[in-house]
Amino acid sequence: MTEAILEWLRTGRDEAEDIVDLPWEIKKVGENQYIAEHPKIPFLLNVIFANGFIRLAVPSGIETIAMRLEERLKTYHTLLVLNERMNLLKFTLSGMNDEIILRVDLDEKSLGKEEFNDALTALLVGMNVLMDSLGLTEEFQEAIFERLSMMIIERLQKGMSEAEIMDFLVKKVGMTKEEAKALLKEIKKAMSGEDERGYF
Repeated sequence: MTEAILEWLRTGRDEAEDIVDLPWEIKKVGENQYIAEHPKIPFLLNVIFANGFIRLAVPSGIETIAMRLEERLKTYHTLLVLNERMNLLKFTLSGMNDEIILRVDLDEKSLGKEEFNDALTALLVGMNVLMDSLGLTEEFQEAIFERLSMMIIERLQKGMSEAEIMDFLVKKVGMTKEEAKALLKEIKKAMSGEDERGYF
């Protein structure tokens, strides 16, 4: 089943309507653990295979351990309410810093591609609902921009041409040529040290 699921993620086309049909980039990061990403999806997807289950986990980047008590209680209350409202998806805490994780556990025995797509959709919707409920939509948009910028820098460092980067931004990310050109210019300026904002 592991190979079938990884194949569902790997194969596809950028203009696909279903999330599972996008061509995700997969990296093995441990025993039975993979990270998948696609530039149109605003998060890294952890895929873990264990004991007949597939766990899909998405770190939110929100660590609750350092929050003031009142803020932490409000956040935990929000997570409990969302857990009650959302089907398939659960919000959990993980790690030493109690980071909020979005999680879906799927039974390998009965899993089909449609249910897997439903799980991916639930994670995407859940991330947006979480950020909106916690009033972090603007910060989330900034994090998405930063992640996209890092993807571009990585590609530039690997020797991709500007034309290839433009193609990536227009075809895979879905930007207009003007938006892609402006973003690339901004990133190159930041990389050369001309931009004092220092995104990176």
